[in-house]
Amino acid sequence: MTFLLGAGTIGIDVTVSRALACSVAVKANRPRGLTRMFVGRQPEEAPVLAGQVFSLCGFAQSVAARLAVLAAADLAMNDEERLGASAGLLAERIFETLRALILQWPTPLPERFAADAGRHLREALAALLAIISHAKAGRTSRPRLAAAAERLSAAATALGIPGRGDTPLPETACAAILRDVEDDHVFAGRRPDPLTISDDAEVVARLRDEAGYASLPHLSGRIAETGAYARSASAGLPEAPHLARRLRARIGDVRISLTQLTALARTGDFDCASLACSGPTPGAGGYGAVECARGRLYHQIEIGGDGRLAAYRILAPTEWNFHPAGPFVETLLSSPVGADEAAVRSISRLAVLFDPCVAFEINVREAADA
Repeated sequence: MTFLLGAGTIGIDVTVSRALACSVAVKANRPRGLTRMFVGRQPEEAPVLAGQVFSLCGFAQSVAARLAVLAAADLAMNDEERLGASAGLLAERIFETLRALILQWPTPLPERFAADAGRHLREALAALLAIISHAKAGRTSRPRLAAAAERLSAAATALGIPGRGDTPLPETACAAILRDVEDDHVFAGRRPDPLTISDDAEVVARLRDEAGYASLPHLSGRIAETGAYARSASAGLPEAPHLARRLRARIGDVRISLTQLTALARTGDFDCASLACSGPTPGAGGYGAVECARGRLYHQIEIGGDGRLAAYRILAPTEWNFHPAGPFVETLLSSPVGADEAAVRSISRLAVLFDPCVAFEINVREAADA
């Protein structure tokens, strides 16, 4: 089973014995050398290129690149640019979360919700593009930002995002998805070990110094996770089924982001550090980190003596969550997933709620056939 999300795939091979997942192997198959296209370019080209190369969360990629370039030059965004960047990051996080939930959910939505969901997603996309357009223009009109934020909020509400809490509004697409998992007890609950700003120094140092760290990141003694579930630290409803808790975390993250975006448009004030940060790295280098829909995204650069990019590294959230010894694998192992199509269905739900940024393919086999 495959869900097309972007370039490359993640292969998920699960061996089942007596309906339990007894072995899980996760292997990413991404295009190699993607970051080499940045090397040799002028630093100011990196944000534009990052926004063009990545089909998902392109604005977040661009902002992370911009922050890294500025940090390498010991500079920072001015207030106007920071306002636009914050608004764009929040809006993209909202849209990407909704898009992935609605379009990638493995069980088809009831017919009465499917057509409306597509229309509401198109409305959300139009609002996102308006906000990003204002951000790229360099001067953000707060009245226009407020109007676009209201349009995005209306679309999100129509899809089921509540004004309070994390329970989706009744008779909506998100409510239908919650019904699909609210009695699913296949996966045992686990609290996440969140990747946070306090980890940036170690992560960036390892990213710079350790070959292959971008594809297999690690922190000693930890199974780090990033994304909405990790950001919420799974604070609510500890007795609820695990998949329902993950879904509620995504819904709550959208609601919080909408509240922050609305307040930003109204006042112009926002604590940008909770969304994006940056810093220098040894030599003529810098990094940028942003909290996008799928989690914490890092860009790290080095500038050579000729003033051009000498090294470029990107660490995506998916590499943490779908690490071969990461939280997805830990959650799946020993779970009673069933066999055949039942197993594929269970694993698909879990994978979608971990929200990879690339397609995934699931292969399930019985231990006797392994």
